[in-house]
Amino acid sequence: MVELQLLETSHPSKDAKRAYESLVAIDEQKERLLTNLEMLYNQRRIDEWQTTFHPEGLPVLLHVGKSTPLIILSGEVGCGKTALANSIATPLAERLVTKIITLETPSNIRGSGMVGELSNRIAAAFKSAKAKVTKYGFGLLVIDEADDLATSRSQNQAHHEDRAGLNVLIKEIDQLTREKSNLAVLLITNRLAVLDPAIRRRTSLHLVFERPVGERLKLVLEYILQGTDYTSEQFNKLLKQTQRSKTPYSFSDLIQLASRQAILRALQLNQPFTLPILMDVLATLEPSPLLVEAKID
Repeated sequence: MVELQLLETSHPSKDAKRAYESLVAIDEQKERLLTNLEMLYNQRRIDEWQTTFHPEGLPVLLHVGKSTPLIILSGEVGCGKTALANSIATPLAERLVTKIITLETPSNIRGSGMVGELSNRIAAAFKSAKAKVTKYGFGLLVIDEADDLATSRSQNQAHHEDRAGLNVLIKEIDQLTREKSNLAVLLITNRLAVLDPAIRRRTSLHLVFERPVGERLKLVLEYILQGTDYTSEQFNKLLKQTQRSKTPYSFSDLIQLASRQAILRALQLNQPFTLPILMDVLATLEPSPLLVEAKID
């Protein structure tokens, strides 16, 4: 039997909490993901809610209670999908007052391409994850770049191994529903269009992540400038500068790349980190290219 090493993280975690709290301007995605995961794990809260507001019963809850524990996070590169998936278990653990384990599939989940290897490795990932959850009680299986495993069977380039692997993935997800497992699966993809319809139909929640514009862009810039002094006029100039291009900056463009370069420049100059230094960096920093999503034939 194939053994697959999954990256494990126990929650609540101080590092995960810091990571979660640093994810600014995606509050809607954070709350929706947290609430949906709580509904998957906490049947008592649903029962109490029904007793309070619908004591005579609510037939649709029969379907809600049978929701597949599958959530898709899709959208642009550098917009917080993976960071949220890897940190959400800590606020969830705090809300449920329990421990939760996150398990991430390795980047080489596909293996070397041998016949049957992909299917075996997917099955091994689920078997290992379910065994860990048995000890913890609750868990999340995070599958990044999920389009590598769940490519639509209608695509011309999808060969037998891809289709066989997809069939195993669907089977394992369905098995979680039948077993009423306390393991939820988070699929992360930059290319939603290539995911097989059977996967997308089973999704209990689909969250879309986009580059920050408008009020969300303001929140990101305010976060970057925390601890510095600046005027409203300076901030408006910065905001205008970040919007000069038709292509918006991604979260990682601003928080990781631009901020890092600005702080390094301040260190070199032996000066405080300031808004003008950030503006100087952004003057020569172009936004990363937008992702062109593949189309299904």
